[in-house]
Parts: sequence; C-alpha cells; structure tokens
Amino acid sequence: MVSSLAAQLAQNASLNSSLLADRSRRKPSESYLFTGREADQHDLESIYALGYNGFLQLVSVDAEFEEYEESLFSSAAKATDRTLLSAEENSQLHAAISSFLLALGPYLLEAPAGKVLEWLVRRFRINEFDVDAILTLFLPYHETMHFAKMNTILHIQPNTTWTFLLPFKSAAQNVPRIALVSEMLKNTDVARFIATLLPRAIKEHRAHTTLIMFNAATLHDFIACSKNLNEGTIAFIWPALIDPLQNRANSNKDSILGSYALLSVLSQKCRLTPSALKAIVISMSNCARQVGTAQYLNALISVCEPQGEIEELPDATVKTVLRIANIDSELRDALAWEGAEKVLLPLLPGLLHRLSDEAAIAFLESLITAQNLPVAFIHRLTTKLIVLAIDTSSTASDITTSHQLLSNIQQRYSPLFHAVAEGLIESDEVSKESVEQLSILLSTNTGSLSREAGEQVIIDLIVEAANAEPRVRADAVQKLSETLAQGSSSLSPSDMTSIRQSLLSRVQDTHQLVLDALYRNPVTLLAAVLDNSTQYIDTLDVALNSANSKLKHALLKLHFSFLISHFCPKAEQSSLRDAFQRIIFPYLLYSKPRQRTANLVWDLVEEHALTNSALASNVAFEILRGCTDVRKASQDEEDSSEKMAKLNLAISSNMAENILTSNNYSIHLDGLIRNVKDSNAHARVLSLLITRALLSRLTGEHQVEAGHQILKTFDTKHLSEADLASLSADDISERLTAESLAQSTVLKPNSLKTTRWLQISIISMATGIALPDGLEIDWIANQSKENDGDNRGYRYASLKRDMYKLALTTGSALGMHLIRDLVVSLKHEALLFLAGVWMGAGNEDRVLQFSALQHATAFLEAHTSAEVGIDFQTIIPSLLVVLQNSELTVRRTALECIALLHKVADRKFTKVYAFDAIYGPNQDQIQYLSQDDLKAYLAGIVKHQEHFLFDPAYCKVFHEEHLRKVASNSKKESSYKYRVLCYLLSHINAMTLPSAQARLLEAVSDISDRSKTEILLPTIQLLAEKPLNILSRLFDSYLDGIATLCAAAFDLTVLADLNSGKTFWDLFVSLLRRSLSSEAILSLPSFTSSMAQQLKTVIFTGLNRERKFEVCKLILEQGSRQDSAAHIPCKNLLGALLEDPVVIIQLLNYLQSGIIDGPRASKRAKTTDAPEDIMSRLSILSEVLASRPLPGSFDLISHLLEALSKVMQSVASPQADITFIEQSLMSAIENAAEKVTEVPNLVPNNIRLDILVELIRVTDNPQTFHQALLLIANLTRLAPESVLHNIMPIFTFMGSNIFHRDDGYSFAVVQKTVDNIVPVMISSLKQTHQAGLNLYVAARDFLRVFTDANNHIPRHRRVNFFTHLVDVLGPADFLAPVCLLLVEKSSNRIVRQNSEDVQNALALPISLLHHYTPHLQNFVLTEMLRESKRLTQRVTDSDISQPTFLDESLFEEHSVSPSALYKRRSQAIVIFVGQAAKTFSSKESNNAGGELSDLVSILLKLSRNPDSKVNDIVKASRSCLTKVMSVMSVLDFIDAVLLMLSSKDAMAQEGALDLLSDRLSKVSSSVRKTIIPSINKILGHIQKFLSQQTSAALASSSLKAASAIGQSLYPGEENSMTSLVPQIISGIRSRQMTLQAIASLVPLPAKLGPRLIPYFREIVSELILVLREDPEDLITKNTVNVLQGLLTTISTFWSKLELNQLARLFLDLSASQKLSTHVMPLMKTLTKRAPPKVLLPTLCEIWRQVETSQTASFDCYFDMLQKSLRSADRPVVQENLRSLFSAFLSAFDSVKMGESETRAIDAFVELVVKLNEATFRPIFRRLHDWAFVSEHEQHRKVTFCHVYAALLDFFKGLMNPYMLLVLVPFTDVLNAFTASGLQDESLLTGVLGTLTKSLTVDDGSFWRDEKLRQVATPLIRQIPVCVRLNSHHSKALLQNCLVAVVENLNDETLLKSINLDLLMHTRSEESRVKLFALECSEALWKAHGGKLLGFVAETATFIAECCEDENDVVARESFRLKDAVESVAGSINGI
Repeated sequence: MVSSLAAQLAQNASLNSSLLADRSRRKPSESYLFTGREADQHDLESIYALGYNGFLQLVSVDAEFEEYEESLFSSAAKATDRTLLSAEENSQLHAAISSFLLALGPYLLEAPAGKVLEWLVRRFRINEFDVDAILTLFLPYHETMHFAKMNTILHIQPNTTWTFLLPFKSAAQNVPRIALVSEMLKNTDVARFIATLLPRAIKEHRAHTTLIMFNAATLHDFIACSKNLNEGTIAFIWPALIDPLQNRANSNKDSILGSYALLSVLSQKCRLTPSALKAIVISMSNCARQVGTAQYLNALISVCEPQGEIEELPDATVKTVLRIANIDSELRDALAWEGAEKVLLPLLPGLLHRLSDEAAIAFLESLITAQNLPVAFIHRLTTKLIVLAIDTSSTASDITTSHQLLSNIQQRYSPLFHAVAEGLIESDEVSKESVEQLSILLSTNTGSLSREAGEQVIIDLIVEAANAEPRVRADAVQKLSETLAQGSSSLSPSDMTSIRQSLLSRVQDTHQLVLDALYRNPVTLLAAVLDNSTQYIDTLDVALNSANSKLKHALLKLHFSFLISHFCPKAEQSSLRDAFQRIIFPYLLYSKPRQRTANLVWDLVEEHALTNSALASNVAFEILRGCTDVRKASQDEEDSSEKMAKLNLAISSNMAENILTSNNYSIHLDGLIRNVKDSNAHARVLSLLITRALLSRLTGEHQVEAGHQILKTFDTKHLSEADLASLSADDISERLTAESLAQSTVLKPNSLKTTRWLQISIISMATGIALPDGLEIDWIANQSKENDGDNRGYRYASLKRDMYKLALTTGSALGMHLIRDLVVSLKHEALLFLAGVWMGAGNEDRVLQFSALQHATAFLEAHTSAEVGIDFQTIIPSLLVVLQNSELTVRRTALECIALLHKVADRKFTKVYAFDAIYGPNQDQIQYLSQDDLKAYLAGIVKHQEHFLFDPAYCKVFHEEHLRKVASNSKKESSYKYRVLCYLLSHINAMTLPSAQARLLEAVSDISDRSKTEILLPTIQLLAEKPLNILSRLFDSYLDGIATLCAAAFDLTVLADLNSGKTFWDLFVSLLRRSLSSEAILSLPSFTSSMAQQLKTVIFTGLNRERKFEVCKLILEQGSRQDSAAHIPCKNLLGALLEDPVVIIQLLNYLQSGIIDGPRASKRAKTTDAPEDIMSRLSILSEVLASRPLPGSFDLISHLLEALSKVMQSVASPQADITFIEQSLMSAIENAAEKVTEVPNLVPNNIRLDILVELIRVTDNPQTFHQALLLIANLTRLAPESVLHNIMPIFTFMGSNIFHRDDGYSFAVVQKTVDNIVPVMISSLKQTHQAGLNLYVAARDFLRVFTDANNHIPRHRRVNFFTHLVDVLGPADFLAPVCLLLVEKSSNRIVRQNSEDVQNALALPISLLHHYTPHLQNFVLTEMLRESKRLTQRVTDSDISQPTFLDESLFEEHSVSPSALYKRRSQAIVIFVGQAAKTFSSKESNNAGGELSDLVSILLKLSRNPDSKVNDIVKASRSCLTKVMSVMSVLDFIDAVLLMLSSKDAMAQEGALDLLSDRLSKVSSSVRKTIIPSINKILGHIQKFLSQQTSAALASSSLKAASAIGQSLYPGEENSMTSLVPQIISGIRSRQMTLQAIASLVPLPAKLGPRLIPYFREIVSELILVLREDPEDLITKNTVNVLQGLLTTISTFWSKLELNQLARLFLDLSASQKLSTHVMPLMKTLTKRAPPKVLLPTLCEIWRQVETSQTASFDCYFDMLQKSLRSADRPVVQENLRSLFSAFLSAFDSVKMGESETRAIDAFVELVVKLNEATFRPIFRRLHDWAFVSEHEQHRKVTFCHVYAALLDFFKGLMNPYMLLVLVPFTDVLNAFTASGLQDESLLTGVLGTLTKSLTVDDGSFWRDEKLRQVATPLIRQIPVCVRLNSHHSKALLQNCLVAVVENLNDETLLKSINLDLLMHTRSEESRVKLFALECSEALWKAHGGKLLGFVAETATFIAECCEDENDVVARESFRLKDAVESVAGSINGI
C-alpha cells in the first residue's frame, strides 16, 4: 500500500515542478535577449532590474506607459505567479499585457523594448500564455531578426492557427512576406487576425508607421494574390481598409494613403456594389485634405475606374472636394488617366446645383479649358447646361453662368456642342428654335461671367475676332479696323489697346478672308503695328517661319507687301533691323522650294526698299545695294538650279563687298554671326555664303579676328556628319569649291550636310590665313603681353592652334587637308608653332601633345636629310618640358625629337633656328650654347633616355647629377656646367609660358649655386616688385609654384652676399615682404610657407645680428597691419626665429622707445599718441615671447619688466590692447624665469617685483590680476626676501579682489600663490619659535588672515581652499590652530544650536579635519581638547596665567564677560570633537603614542568637573565621550568600555553598555575572537550590576548588553554567560524588566544549548506564565522564540509535564480566542521538534480533558494532532495506535458535521498515511463495526461516509477494495430509504457521495458488472426518495452516481434495465418524480449517449408519452431529453 500511495502522490505533483527542479537537470530558461545558458546566469531579480530600467526609459519617451507600472513592473508584480492566479485575475493580467504590448509597437526595435520583453517572458511567460498578444506586436516586424528570436520561444501547438510558424521557429529565421501572405490565403483565421491589427490599433490610439506599412503591404499582396474575394473575406478585411478613413482624428497621412492603395487594389480585384463604392468615395473625399491633392485624385480614379458609374454624390461631398487645395490644377493633370470621367460625372449634378458658388464656376471653367477632358463628361455637361439655359424656370444668374460656360464649350468643342444640340432636338427635349437662338447668341455674345447685358460692343467684336468661323472672324476684324480708323472719342485707352492686340493676333490667321480684312486698311493697321513693333515682328515670324507654317503664295504676298511697303519705311531702326534679319533676310536666298517666294520678296524689296533712298541707305538694307544689277544680269538665263546657284554666289559676294565697305562693318558682322546659328535653314545658309565671301576678302588682323568670331559660332563636334570618311583629299577639295557649295544651297537648303560643308569651307579658308606682314609672334606664349596693347601676334597664334586642334578632331581626310594648309601657311615657323602647341596643351590634352610632337619629329627628320646644318637648341627647353609629362607616349616622342637633334648636332651649324625669335621681345635674355656644349648636353640626355622614358620625374634627377658641381670637377667641367645652367635659366627668364617656366625651374630646383640666384634675379625682381594682380595675369595658376621655386634660390651660397651686399639683401627683403603680405598669404600659400621655411632652416641662423634685427623688424611691421591676414603667419615665423636674447632685447628697446610714458589710461585722460603701429608691434612681439620658451637670462627678465612698466604707463592704445600686452609680457617673464636653474646671489631689488605689485594694485582685469599673482609666486625662488617684504600687500589685494570670485581658475591662482609664498612665511616663523603652543600663538595673526576671509570664499570652495592651505602650512603643525580658529568664529552659535544646525555650522572644520589620516585626526582632536581644558581652567580659576591659543584679542567685539567667552569656546571645542569624531584605525591609534587614551582621559576629566560653572561643558563632554567611544576601533572601544565600567559613574556605565549593545553586532568575526577576555570581564561587570540591585536604567542597559553579547557569543564566553541566567530569570519573575530579560534569553538556547538544562524547567514555567498573561506582541514574539529555541536545541529533555503545559496553553488560548499569529509558529515547532514518543501519549491523555470541558478548542486540538502525526515516525505511530484510534473514535462521537469533524477526519487521514495495509485493515473493520453495528447511531454512518470519502480523495482507487466490506451496508441504507421512508438527508448524501467518488476513481478492477448490478436498482429507486426529501444536493449526487455507474458498466442487459427502470419512473403519478427521472435520463444521454444508442426506440416511447403530459414542466423537460437523444441518434420523430 505504501508504494501505491507514493504513486498517487506522484500523480498529484505540481505541474510547475519542472521549474523548481535543479537547473542542471532541466532545460535552459526561455529568454528573448539571451541564449538559454546565458539566461540561467541571470536570476529573476536581475531580470526585473533590467526590465524596470527599460520601462523607465520607455516612460521617459512616452508618459502613457506609467499606467502599466503597478500591474506589470511593481514589486507586487515581481512576486506574481500566473499559475496560481484565479481565472478572473488571469484575465485581468492578460488584458494588461495585451494593452502594454500594443502600446509597445512603435518602440519594438529600441533597446528598452527588448529589456521589458525579457522581463515579461521570464516573469509572466507571455510566450506561453499570450501568444496572440505577442504576434499582434511582432507581426508588423515579421521580416526582422527580432521576430525570428521571439518565434523561437513561442509555445505554438500543432494543428493550431499559428502552426505554419513552426518551421521558421526551428530554423530561427524571420518570416518573408510571401510566406505570410501564402498562409493568409490558405488560413482564414490568420488573414482575419492580421486584418484586425490596424483597426484595433487605431481604435486604441496605438497605430504606428510600421504597423501601417505592414497592413498596407500585406493586405495588398493578399488581395492581389486572391483568386476570388467572397463576401466573407471582404467582410473581415473591410475594417482594415475603411477604419483609417472613418477615424480621421486617430489616423495620420500614412494610414490614409495605405487605405487609398488597398481600396485601389480591391477595386481592381472585385466588383463593388454602388452603395459600397459611394461610401468609399465619400470616405476618401473626407480625408483628402490630410494628403496631397494629386495623391487623392490618383487614388480616387484608380478606385472608380474598374467599377460602374456612381449616379450622384452628396452635396456635402461636392463641397468638400471644392475646398481641397489646388483641386483645379491637379485635376487637369489627372485627366490623362483612364477612368477620370467616373470621378467627374458623379460630381456634375452637385456642381450644377452650385452655379452661384464662385468655386464651382472656377472649377468647371478649369475643366472646360483642360486638355484630355473626357468626352462623356463634356457631353453630359453640355447637355445639362443647354437644358438649364433654355429652361425658363432657371434663375437669371444660372442662365448667365450657363451661357458663359456654353460659350467656352462651343469655342473648344464646337462639333460636340452641335451634336448635343441636335440630339436634344431629335429627342424632343427642347425646341429647335430655342436651340438655334442659343447658338446664335453664343456666337455673338461670349463675354465673361461678370458681363451684364448692354455692355460695349467692342468686347463682343474682340471675342468674335477669335471665333471658330472664318467669316465671323473676318467680319469682326473689318469692324474693329473701321472702329480704330474712325478714332471715336468714345474709345478708352484700354479699348484702343484691346482692339490693337486683337488685330495683331490675327496676323497669325491662315484664312484668306481674315487676312484680306486685316490688310484692307494698311494705314490703320500700321498705326496699331508701330505701337507694338516687337510683338508684330514676333507674331509675323511665327506665322511665316514656324515649322507648321505652309502659307499660300497669296497670303505671303499680303504679309510681305505690308511689311516692306508700309512697315519698314516707318519703323524705328531697331525694329527695322529686327524685321529685316528675321523676316526678310531668310527669303532672299534662292532655292528650289522657295524660288517663287524669293522672287516675290526681291521684287518687293527692289520696288519699295531699294528705290527709297532713305530706306536703301539704312543699316538694314545697305548690304543689298547693287543686288538689283546682279539679278538683272541673270534675267535672260533660263530658270534652273545652276542659275539660282550662280545668283546666290553673286548676291552673297555683293553683300560681302557691301559689308566690307560699310561704316557699320561690326554691326553687319555680328548680324551674320547670329544668323549663322539661326534655326531657320535659309537664313543660316545665306549667312554662311556671305561669311565665306567676306572672309576671303578680308586681310591682316581683320581676317584673323573674323576667323576667331566665326569659329566660335560653329558646332565643330558634328563636322564628321558631312560623310567625310569615304572622301579623298581631292574629293574634299572639289566639294569645297564655290560652285559645289552654291549648288547644295539651291537643292538642299534645309539639309544639315549643306550647313556642315559651308562651315568646312570657311574653316579651310581660316586655316590658310597667312602671317600678317611685320608681325613678331611669341609662339610659346598662351596669352597677350603684359604692357603691349598690340596682341595681334597672340591672336594669330591662337587661331592657328584652334585650327590645329580642329583638324585633329575631324575626319582623317579633312584633318590632313587642314593640317596641310596650316603648315603651308606657317612655312619655316611650323616647328615653333608645334612647340607652342605641345607646351600650351597641358597634361590633360595628351593626344594634342602627342600629335604636335609627331609632326615636329617629321619636321626634324626632314631637316636631317638637308645639306645645311641648323642649330635647334632653341627648341630643347620646350622638349625638356614635355619630358616631364606623365604620358609615356608623349615622353617617347619627345625623346625621338631629342635623338634627332643629337644626330643633327654632329653637322656643322650654319644658323640657329629661330634665333632671337622664339620668345618674341624677350630675346636679349637668352644665352646660347656652343656646338660642343650642346652636343655634350644632348649626349647626356640620350645616354639616359631609358630613365627619361620610364620616369617623368627623372629630369630633375638628371640635371642635379649632370650640373652639380663637385670638388673633383675640373675647371673645364665646372665651366661647362655653369654655361648649361645659365642657358636653361636664361630660357626660364625669357619664357612667357608659366607652365613651362615652372617645369624648368622644377628641373633645376635641386641645384645649389650662386649663379642660379644671380641669373634668376630678373624673375625674382619681377615677383618681388610687380603688383600681385599683374603677376597673377602673367603667371596664372603657376604663380605660387614659380615663386616658391625662385625663393628656394636663396640658400647657403648667397649668405655672404646677404650679410655684406646690398643688391641681394634688398631683393631678399622685398621678396620676404611680398611673401608676408596679406595678398600672398591668401593666394600664394606655398610661396609664403617656403619662404618662411627657407628663412628658418637656412638663412636666419647665418645672418649677423644686424640683419636678424632687420628681419624681425620687417616681420613685426608686416604682422602689425590693421587689415593684414599676415598676423598669424608673421607671429608663427617670428616665434620660430627669436632665440637670441640680445636680439630680443634690441627689439624691446626699439619698441620701448616709441611708447609714450604717463599715468595708466584708466587713471588719466589721453593727451598724445604714439606711432600707430608701435603698440601693435609690441603686442605681436609680446605674444610671441609668451608662446615660446625663452633663454634663462636675468638681463632679459629685467628688460621685460621694464617693458611691462612702460606699457603700464602708456596712454597710446585702448585699454584692451594694453591688457593683452601686459598679460603677454608677464607670460614671457615666466617663460624666462623657468629656465633660470641657478639663482645667483642677487640683491632682491634687481628683480623689481614692485612693478608686479603695482600692477596688482591698479589693474581692473581679473586675468591680469591672476597672472601677476602667479608670476610673483614663480619669482619667489629668485627673490624670496623681496617677496617676504611684500607679502602683506599681496594677500591684502588677493583677499579684496579674488576670494569673492566663484571660478576654478581664480582659486587655482590662489592655490599657486599660497604654494609659493606661504612657505616663506612659515619657514621664518619656525626659525624663531618652537613647535606646539608657542608656534600656534606666533602664527595666530597670520592664520587669522585666512580664517577671517572664510565668509568671503564661496561655500563650495572653502574646504578645498583650507585643505590646500593646511597642506602648505604643514598639517602636523597647523591643522589644530586652523580648526580652533574656525570653531572660534562659530562658538557663539554652536552652544545654542541643535544637533543638525551644529553639524552645518561645523561642516568646514569637520571636512577639513577628515581630509587627513586618523592618526593626525586623533592628534588634532587631542590638541583641541587640551585647549578646551585650558579655557575651562580659565573659567573655574581666573587667576591662572597659563597662556591659551584663543586669546582675548577679540573680546572687545563681544559684550559678555571673558569668562563666558572662555566657557563658550571650550564648550564649542568639545562639541566639535564630538561631531568630528569618526572611525579610528587601531593601528594608527597605536602609532599615535597614546592620543586616544589622552583623548578619552581628557574627556573623562572634563565630564567629572564638579564646578557648577561648567555644567554645560560637562554635559557636552559626556555626550562627546559617548560619540567618541562609538567610533573608536574595536580594541580601543572595548578598552574604553572597561575603563568606563570600572568608573563609579553610573551614567558613564550606562552609556558604555548602550554603546556596547549597539556596536558589538557590527564587529567582524576575526576581531570578535580577539576580545573574548574583555567580553568575559564585561559580563562580570554586568552580573555585578544585576545582582547588586542597581538602578532600573543600568539594569536595563545591562540586560540589553547581555542580549548583544549573547547574539555574538563565541567559545570561551559560555561560562560567563551561563552565570547570568539566574539573574535573567529573576528579572523575568519580577515582571519589571520582562521585555529586556526575555530578549536577553532569545539567543541563549542556540548558543548555550545543554548548559541551560539546570534552568530549563524554570525557564519554561516562567515563559508559559508570561504567555498566559497575554503580553504585548514583542514580548510574545521573544517568548515564543525562546521556547522554540529550547524545543530545537534540547528537545529530548522535554517531558510530559512541560509538553502538557505547552499543549494546554494552546488549547486554553484557542478556547478564549487569544491564539495569536505569534504563537502559532510555536505550535508548529512543538509538533515538529517535541519527541513523538512523549508528545503523542500526552495528546491522547489531553483528549479526555478536552472532550468533556473544552469543546471550543476541538479545532486547535485536531490541528495539533494532525501536525504531530505528520511529523511522527511510523513505528511511534503504530506503537501508540490503540490510544490514538480510541481517541479518534471518541472524537467522531463527540464532533458533529462541520469544521471540527473535517479537522478530525483530516487528522485521521494523517494517521492512516503512517499505516501499512496490514495495520490499516483491522482499523478499518473496527471503524466499520463502530458505524454499522448499531442501527440507531445514524450519525456514525454519516461520519463513516465522510471518513471513507476523505480516504478516497487522498488514496484514490486504493480504497476501492475496502468497498467490498461496506457495499452491503450501503445497499441496506439505500433500501431503507426506499422501504421504511428514512428521512436522514445527510446519510443519503454521504452514501451517494461515497459511491460516486468510488466509481469515479475506479480503474475497472473493483466495480464490475456484478457489483454494479447490486447497486443499480437501489440507486434508481432513490429517485422518489430524493424528490421526497426535496434536496437539490442529493439530486445532483444521484445524477452523478448514475452517470458514474453507466460509465463503468459493460453489460448491455444491465444497461437496458437501468435505462428502462429509470424511464419507468416517468410514468409515476407524481409529476416531480417524472421530472427528476427525465432529468436523470437526460444526464445519462448527454454523458453516455453512445452506449445508450441501442435503446433509442424504447426511450422514444417514454419521451412521446411525457411530451403529452398535462404538466408543462414535464413536457418541456421531455423535449430537452428528446434533444439530448437526437444529438446522438438523429431525429426520432418517426420512431
């Protein structure tokens, strides 16, 4: 049976037992942030701290999170276990978690969110219990790793909604959207869940961007991927689409746009009902103002386009649409989308209802004038407006508006308007006459909406002039012209302007009738045109020359006739030229398409222009002179293309001659150039012909300039489009002939190829332009000369270069053609030209350089075969330039050229190529090499050509190696190197190409030679003296580099010249001045930097002191300019140069000489001025000296101080400048002083510190004051005596100026001053006074300087200041006097204040004292107490003459007597000692030489002073002593306690014991062991105090101390403590100190154990008596603790007597209802710890007494018995089984049903648990006999049933075998209820309940069919019994019992019998029996319908009978039974 019980207990184990198991044997914790193993390392407290921290961060972001603190993040929540909560509590918690997770949505990706989720997972297991809430939060982030992590810990069961997440969980992957959408398509529950996320969030104000995006994207894909959307699907996604639109207040722009997109895709996917579509449109419109108008319209069109048409929108919606911003313009743009009409048509009715609204009218007008307006909309609008305009019931304003709108429609949609009108006539909706009248009215009356009837006719005519009907336009134009011609005075200026504008607009008309009417009255039209000439020309240009213009000949004649015959003679000059160039000129070219037009124009020009002398001589027409003769000359020829070509050539040539001879040549040339770019092909071709002819006739510079201007206009990038690739050179020459070009202009004037060939011909002509006579050209230059106004040479060279570049970019044939012409025109200067090309091209144009070098190679190769040798050395520098090119091919070609030159050099030269001609006017600077030198130089280059080829930087290396002079060189070699260097440098001087100069300078930059500097002097002089703007133009962007390289020429080789010569020095100074100018610093940084570097590293150190002084003066001069940017560079340079103290002194003397002396500027008015820049220069110099180390020179220091004195007295500059100079000079003095390492024996006055003291006195600047103080401090070591003489003024000024400033720097200055000056004073004092009181008194006045300034120091800086001061003074000597002085200042307040105020008043001296070591603190406090003792003696004996530190010097400030002051000071010192006392180190105290003992000794003496005058001091001393004792080290403390206990002072003894009580518990175990002997002594004192009947207070303190010692009792102290127990018991017995005595006993049982046995019984008796007296809670608690301790430690010594007393105590307290919660633990301890062998018999004996006298204590007894049985061992229980069972039987007879019976049964179950089967069986039989033997003891049967039921509840099926013994009695009881009418309901419910539980827990081993047959019939017979008893409880039990019977039943026969017997009761005469029988049958069918399925027929019969019962309740119940049967068997109606 024991094993069976164990199995049953295992089944009932906690479901959370896995969480309580050992961590090593269970699965890792589930965690959101950590891995499983990491999570196990963090306990719940850590996770709570982490989560709460995250929660606080969230609250700081969003205060709404605060509402969740109590439920989820409070301390109560930390202790919440969901598995133990009720259903309602769990529901509330789930709601709070769900709401919190929804609010967490926007912050999920933030770190705080992870922290709070970790807490929720670990504490509330939300991943297990709140899966849906978690997915609500995480699904919007499904593609993040956060979702993947959470998914791995979610508890997702198979075959649930979220099963699809399991694969992603196992793979730890996020969920792609496609997978999520696929699951939504398969699983409607998932789709419904996702669709509800956004609506719920919007409803609760929790929508966020990620959720909105997730909703839009997911539902978009879901809708798009759905094959069909049924009504159910639409029903659950509908809120997600519509709610953001309907909850505008909670929605933002993103959510609205998301709904727009989803509605669009939904509309594309399914057909919406009209009402739904209308609701969507209304909702979208209501939200339109929250999004962009274009977004709204596009979405609305997308929604409406696939759907049917909406009939009409509400008026409110139309109004909303009209109020949308920019709806007109945006809708016009949206009309391009398909389906726009489905948006417009529903708006139309509402718009027409609002024709009185200006917004609606403007909206309709905007639509009518828009492009892409849907035909359906304009058709319906026209229909509605026509009906409205004809309807006589319409208002006048509506009719007027409709007329205006219809007029606009008729103008733009005339065919549609007529079609609509005809349709209305055919449909008989309106009459034909009314429509025709309306049409006529609209054709003649189209005014604006503001027009009223009877307005002027002018407006009507203007509108008619724009009518679509030509005749209407012509008639209107004629009338307008006539009106204008009449000049009626009734016409206003605005009318005149309107008419003229209308007539001008008709110039573009293309109908003959209109133009005839327009030009019929030319005079009138001319007046209108002349006022608007520009507009007329623009309009006519569009009419004639636009791409779509194809006017007939007659119309052209009308236009040109008016233009030439009327407009041109009257037009202004500018308008005439404009008309000629744009209108007439393009039509002067003969071509096949325009032959007739050209003849027409020429005829009109000859007739009206050339015959008019004024017009013919006009600038515009003068180029046409003579053209008439040219045309006449060709009149006889037949019309052909050849004739037109010749005519075009002749006319263009004539025009070119006219231009050439005209005084307006430039005007005509500009006009030609403009026309060359004209978009009109005829104008462009004719201009090109004229240009070609003109260029061929020009000569000299005019030809060159014209070539430049013309080439700029050509688009040379497209020349290759002329099909040149397939042409040969001859073909190109042929195509460039005049005849061929002219023929192309005739046949294909509009062809681009024609234009290209004309351009090529002009380029070819420009290429061959010859060199103007007598013109010198610098081919290398790339800009005009500096001072020469004649730049013709540069322009010619530039043109040739441009032509060369152009030739290279065109096709090969054309390029060859152009280059050939170019070379031919240049002749022998071709090589110079090519050199200019490759040098001027730049590295970026490598193709151009390569081509030029190739052509140069060809040129040189041609000369190698010539017989005459030519020296080409003038070209070599140009080749050296390209040898430094980065392109390999360029360098290779250059080397080929040099190789050819080297080859040519072997011949005898007859001349030098380009001798004195290569660089133009700079030829005299060039030096030439001899042939031998040239050969050697070229040979060197050729020898190293491989290096040149592969290293572009080798040129520099080569020249450095080739030209560097070394000592081993011969004179010849040195001479050769000198000549080559001079040759190269002369070319650098002569060149005007800065890029080449820079390259050549770079090549020789590493050569150091005096000759290099000498030859470069012209260039250096140019750089030094020319204005920078001229230099920038000369050297361009290379100026900086060239200047840098030139500056490098000043090196060591020229130092002698710089020191002695004037030329070099003057030029160097000029160059230095230029480099330090503001312009150079800003624009030439490298030059400035290089010059400075050269000066610092090379030149300056080699200069003599005079030159150095001049250089420094120059630098100061440049840096001191007011607007100079050179200040910082000059300052930095000067700082790098100034190292010589002599030079510095010279500069100081020079600058001091210019300073005007006088009083300080702030003290006296300014009278005279010094030179303006003296102070600026001194400012720079002083700043430099202040910023760099200076040599340690006393002479320099002296001069710096003198300069400072001069500056202090100066009145020449603003005070700010003076201050800066003062500060800088002081910094310089400090720098120099720092370098003085050895102090000579000087007189202090040699360093004039009085200057600094004076500066401190007069300055108003805090920084200056600080710096002066610091400087004095630093100079102390150099002049200590001088400082000592000035110490008082220094500290006086410091106190008045600096202490009140609350900044860190000021106090750093104070500290530095103190550091340097105070030691001087202290050293002086120590020399004359001994340490101790004498030294204190001597330093008293000095120290008071600082303590008196205490109140002036900011509070938060006082401690730091005085700490620093004491450190400098020496803490051992001066800490005590400083503290005494500080205490003295507050003594009057301290003695009157409370503790808190005293602490505040003494905060400064306390903090100061605590800064130092405990040893020093002890010493200082002892010294202070000695001073207190001396002062106390002064109070008690005024005759004592012993000196004191706190003297009488301040007594005059007080009105009280000296004795009172002494008393206050002494008391204040004692109070300070008490306040300042803190924990002292024993080690330090031991090393202190007895200071602690002295301290305690002095305090004891002060505390025992018998004089009544010092009572306050005595009181303070005692308090101080107590405090000091409390903070001492343990050893010292114990010694002090013993000392105080040995005294006779009871108060001291009491205080010592109290201190011991408080402190002993805090002593560490290691120290505690060391004081055992002292503790034993203390215990001895305590025993003495308790035994001597001392005062109650001392006795109380003694007991308290004994308690403290007992709690920390150590071995070796037991005997002493045991000896105290009798005194403690006496204290309990006396009841005077019960609380203290019992408290002292609490720790003793555990500490003393068996040593208490002698006093055990006495202690127990006294304590039980105390408990019976119902003491206060604390006494009760302590008493219980003592008894518990005794039960625990010496439990075996508890006899029946003590146990009986204790048990009786519990029973008595329970009976009187005084059993408190403090006593209950004692009962538990009793049942656990007391010996069961003694306790169980004792309890059995007690029952006899309880049974008769104390029924009120039954519950307490059985509770105690149950716990005792549970704790007892099985053998002990079996040993006392007889007495126990007897007690239980007696108890069962005594107790009745209720709480006591339940307690007794529970105790009996505990007894049974301790028994085995063999022992239990006889017990059970006896219990059965006790219950059923006597027929009259019915209550016993009831009790037996209750006991059996409890056993079944505990042991389950193990108790069923014992049912065999009671089955017959139970059956008899049931039969007795049936047969004899037994009325005991409790018995019936007991039997039925027991049977039900037995049947329920049975596993089939006992309740088989035969046993069920025994009880089945008796049970069914109980139906009328239950009805008779009218007990609902018995009825329910009977139903459950029958259900349990059927559950265990397998016999069909018995089952049928049960069913039939049960149904037979439905035929009872009593309706209640029928009703209950039906209820029982219904219960069986509902529970076991499957088993009863075979008995449907017979059941149906009874049901049918009951359905017809006269009792309605029975009938209704029968129908319920029928439903139960039909739920299993289907319909039984036919059975």
